[in-house]
Amino acid sequence: MKLTLMGNEAIAWGLIHSNTQMVSGYPGTPSSEILTTVQKIKDSKNLPVYAQWATNEKVGFEVAYAGAIAGVNAAATMKQVGLNVASDALMSASFIGNKGAFVLIVADDPGFNSSQTEQDSREFARFARIPVLDPATPAEAYEFTKLASEISKKFEIPVMLRSVMRVSHSREIVEIDDNFEFKEQKGNFQRDIPRWAAVPREGRLKQAYEQLERIEAIKKYNYENLIKSKIDKLKGTKNLIISSGAAYGYAKEVVDELNLDVDILKIDMPYPLPDELKELVKNYEKVLVVEETYPVIEEELRSENVFGRMSGHIHLVDEMNKERVLEAYKKIGFYEGENIYKPYFKVEDVNQRKPNLCPGCPHRDVFFAIKKVFRPKKSIYPSDIGCYTLGINLEAIDTVLCMGASVSMAHGLSIADKEKTVIATIGDSTFFHGGIPPLINAVYQKAKFILVILDNSTVAMTGRQTTPERENPQVDLKKVAEGCGAEVMEYFYKPDINETIEFFKKVKKRYQEIDKPLVVISRQYCVLDKERAKDFLPGIFATVDEEKCVACDVCTTQFVCPPMHYNERGKIEIDPLLCIGCGVCISGICPTDAFIPRREK
Repeated sequence: MKLTLMGNEAIAWGLIHSNTQMVSGYPGTPSSEILTTVQKIKDSKNLPVYAQWATNEKVGFEVAYAGAIAGVNAAATMKQVGLNVASDALMSASFIGNKGAFVLIVADDPGFNSSQTEQDSREFARFARIPVLDPATPAEAYEFTKLASEISKKFEIPVMLRSVMRVSHSREIVEIDDNFEFKEQKGNFQRDIPRWAAVPREGRLKQAYEQLERIEAIKKYNYENLIKSKIDKLKGTKNLIISSGAAYGYAKEVVDELNLDVDILKIDMPYPLPDELKELVKNYEKVLVVEETYPVIEEELRSENVFGRMSGHIHLVDEMNKERVLEAYKKIGFYEGENIYKPYFKVEDVNQRKPNLCPGCPHRDVFFAIKKVFRPKKSIYPSDIGCYTLGINLEAIDTVLCMGASVSMAHGLSIADKEKTVIATIGDSTFFHGGIPPLINAVYQKAKFILVILDNSTVAMTGRQTTPERENPQVDLKKVAEGCGAEVMEYFYKPDINETIEFFKKVKKRYQEIDKPLVVISRQYCVLDKERAKDFLPGIFATVDEEKCVACDVCTTQFVCPPMHYNERGKIEIDPLLCIGCGVCISGICPTDAFIPRREK
């Protein structure tokens, strides 16, 4: 059967078609659609599959991995920075292994499109000594997911499927199995304490040697099953290009379009590489490794005639593209002609738009109120990963590090700069993900700062997945914060900026009276949440009384709502197509009250 599938959807079908019965993970672009697609397939076909979001990537990994050691096929999904969170569990799992298949799916983000760092998860696979498959297209993503499951079960080892954004989010016609019948597996955990209980050194030393033996066996598998037939088809030219994953598409197209006389070899499993590949390299005058993002293959094949990132022939940071590949071919001497991929215009020629919160987003009001009450010169604003990062546009954020770090950084900043008030912001999902341990730490060490949890009951930035409290109200955000030992104040959001400011004045007063962390839970909504937003939006649309507008810039530099812009008369104007009718600007944003209700004609 042929389906037009996004890469992440193809991975989801690959999981189902490899009898994967447990899937867990944490959302994050570009990986989020994998688990949601598994959920859709499961529901549409009424399959006995567990497919649930976890509170963070480490928890998701461990839930799925437990299924794999009990004998059922399982998978964990995350983006590359999520793997940092799950890496503790991964390192132990790579020693211990599994009985059912265990596929670790990690979507990398070359070029920092939706991430705070650019990192290559293949390095993590090499670090953990587990095999990694690197699909180049959605069709390969489907086939490689099944292959990863097969290898994992055969060698009883976690296998990583490393996708990148251009594979995860591109679409292709994919041929999937027609007559597949899902076979339910019954978990049957076999007690084996020396294997499953990861205590040092007695059991681990033996497992460390077994791990090395497995890697050697997988090297042979890689050569016999994935590489040998490709080597047999090489033309035997003077020079060779080795590539993998999405980078192969760029490398191959440029070779074809420039009609270069070079051999090109695609690697499906970049780690572990067989020794036969090192022998192959000796037959060529020059070998260029084109891969994304780190020099994983290049390092494995190190030799005087092997070139790539480490030799300075390929760029070190940012996404691959055909112009960059062509530049590498010129540097190494494979091509001497003109740049046929030269763009018609430069990025600098295009007007840049700053990332901004959505029109009507309640986060904007909270940031605005915090700055009004806690002036920037007397305050520090650590924040976190998620929509609140967009508060940078309002100059309401001073630091962003990683998930949950707003809380621990607020603790540290309160010690380092005692003259200023520290007001941290974090979302509800991020608080559950990584904010609870640092809050406990701050309470037990008697730190003093304000933590504002912007609770919109959804993981908004990555696809509006549900949060623990929304899924089950017994996971009560207020009780959790109180259980950590913090004092808690709740605000039930209203689209009236004066009410929000008055609330934060009460927060400031209470903060001055206590000697512990003060947690503020702002109960809000997400304007993209179709189930809840309609209950909160009053439908009050705004326009501008130009006679009152004095072009003071408060609305464009401090409130920064997307529909607001200057017109040709030098007055603020509201774009009616962008305004969603929250009415907040009418409630007191403008010092001259220039915003007024729009009368429908």
